[in-house]
Order: sequence, then C-alpha cells, then structure tokens
Amino acid sequence: MVKKPSQQASSRSAVTPEQADELAQRLADKPYGDPVKSIPDKEVPEKQCRTTISLYESMLLKVEDLALKNKRNGIEPKNVSAIVREALELYLNNMKS
Repeated sequence: MVKKPSQQASSRSAVTPEQADELAQRLADKPYGDPVKSIPDKEVPEKQCRTTISLYESMLLKVEDLALKNKRNGIEPKNVSAIVREALELYLNNMKS
C-alpha cells in the first residue's frame, strides 16, 4: 500500500535558520535582470528555446511549401522554424527603426 506524502518518512534534514540566511545572502548578490548582462554577446551563439505558436492553416501550408522548396533548392531557410525565426528577426528589427 502506498502511503500519502504526509505519512512518509522524510529523508531530508531540517534547514537551520543559519543555512537559510547564508543561502539568501548568496542569492542576493546575483545580478538578476542586470541590463548590462541581459544583452547577448554577438560572438556566443544564442541558445534556442522551444515554443508553440498558432497559425492559420493556410499560412502554415504556405510556410511548409516554402521550406520544402528551399530545401530542394539548397537555400536557407530550410525549415518552418528557421523561416519563422527569420521573419520575427525582420519584424523586430523594423520595430527598432
């Protein structure tokens, strides 16, 4: 029979107030949200993250066709993600102007 979490024996040791204070002090010195650190270096490739977007079916079909055409012709961008990234980069660069 499986016990509820409240009935299970805990293998973790209790955290002392001194340990909690020490951790809080270490984390307080970290530069979260520092504007200088948030600008990515041009030399280091930026990490890609997954996301989900919703597109009209007709738009998705056009983008998939374009990706297939580019792949067959050996030109970039060769997949839907790369096309969307390129389009967003163009959009965001135009917003700066």
